[in-house]
Amino acid sequence: MPQSWSWKVCVLIAAVAVTLDVLILQSPLVWLVVAGVLAVLAQFRSPLSGLAVVVFTCGLLNFSPFEAGALSRLYPGNFAIGIFILAWFVSSRSWFFTRLFPSNPLNKPLLGLALLTPVSMLWSRLHPDPAVTYAYPHSDVTWTTVQVSQLVLLAGTLCIPFAVAAAIKHRKDVETIVMTIGIIAGIGTLLTAGGLLFGFGGSFSILGATRAYWEQPWDSSVEPLTAICLPFLYSAVLFGRSSISRYWMFCGLFALCLLGLVLTFSRETWLLGFFGMALVSASWLRSRIKTSFTVVIIVIVLFAIVSSGVIGLASRFYNPSEVYGWERIYYYATALQLFATHPLFGVGAGNYQFFDRSYEGEAAGGIAHNQFLTLAAETGIVGLLFFLWLLFALLRIRKQLRSPGVALGDSYNWVRVAGSAFLLVWIAECFFQEGFFATAAAGGGMHVMTVIVFPWIFIGVLLAMRNSEQPPIADTV
Repeated sequence: MPQSWSWKVCVLIAAVAVTLDVLILQSPLVWLVVAGVLAVLAQFRSPLSGLAVVVFTCGLLNFSPFEAGALSRLYPGNFAIGIFILAWFVSSRSWFFTRLFPSNPLNKPLLGLALLTPVSMLWSRLHPDPAVTYAYPHSDVTWTTVQVSQLVLLAGTLCIPFAVAAAIKHRKDVETIVMTIGIIAGIGTLLTAGGLLFGFGGSFSILGATRAYWEQPWDSSVEPLTAICLPFLYSAVLFGRSSISRYWMFCGLFALCLLGLVLTFSRETWLLGFFGMALVSASWLRSRIKTSFTVVIIVIVLFAIVSSGVIGLASRFYNPSEVYGWERIYYYATALQLFATHPLFGVGAGNYQFFDRSYEGEAAGGIAHNQFLTLAAETGIVGLLFFLWLLFALLRIRKQLRSPGVALGDSYNWVRVAGSAFLLVWIAECFFQEGFFATAAAGGGMHVMTVIVFPWIFIGVLLAMRNSEQPPIADTV
């Protein structure tokens, strides 16, 4: 303490410090309530501050404050998403469907999936499988609760991109959203690195490395997020030097995100991250040199990779003695069997786990870890066709992003390049996990929603940017 301070000031500071320490330790619920109130006020303050709360809670607060009961299947991110959507409804000038959900290529396939979900549930009610118990033997969660949860998950998923698009008014808003998500990925990277340094490891290892855990999987803060966020940060570094106001911060976030990608020790995350960076790099090369020279460079790089022995190192990813995850083959077989026995509307949205529990041993995985197979098993051929329609709609948006209507020097170009790469990475993610739509059959209750919200946020950004001739957002603040 400075010598000029009186002993009364020092005693007051010490008393306040002790009081706060006791309150935090003895009454944590009070502080949780205070934090919750502040978060709610921030979400109604402005759309961007509300979205920041969603990103923070979904990215870093991957635990439930409740230990038992139905509420234990809820997470802070779920509440934040709900309040964000509620604030969007309240602040909307009109509640007409066409104003809330402006026309775009995604509307029809999304509407089809929204209508099909309750139909598949009703179908499973009318034609239940007598060999399956529609209940969880380890909890009091009912079949009705599961179906209500499934409807809530779908409703939140469909609303998020439109709410994000409505929140974007200026070019800097796009920068702010990408930067906020990058900051969360950076914090997750630091937490993961800290977990590795202090030995907070899990029980599984890949290639001799153990994932970092802090009483919860902190790697889940960066595992799917880094691969999805990396194309935007990398594109900002390559294309945004003259247009992004906080360029060097984007460079730092890109370095942290890349480190986080490595620390996930996740094969699919590594593959998706490399795929996204390769796509952005190819766009950068095409804008700087001739196509023929680009092909020559790619051939040289591939030859260097093959001759350097990297292929031999990559083959270790598929050595059962060094990695885990081969049980997913049984999950795929289970999903295909359910699809074969329930081809029209599937076993019902959210019901996969009920059927999966009827299989023994390694076949019981809860979900298929594949978006195509999970949708086919739960919603049948109809749901699979609607999903393929959605993918074609996304590819149509990608084509619009890649259209030559805007010069390379345009301030939106880095978002266009990033969005084009991101869409392909997101579609590729479907082969590894349920990256588009959450199913209530997934473990952890509503936790999956806090993971898949990030790509839908980026979809909202692209929806706001897709019209290149008459941009819906202003270039100036």
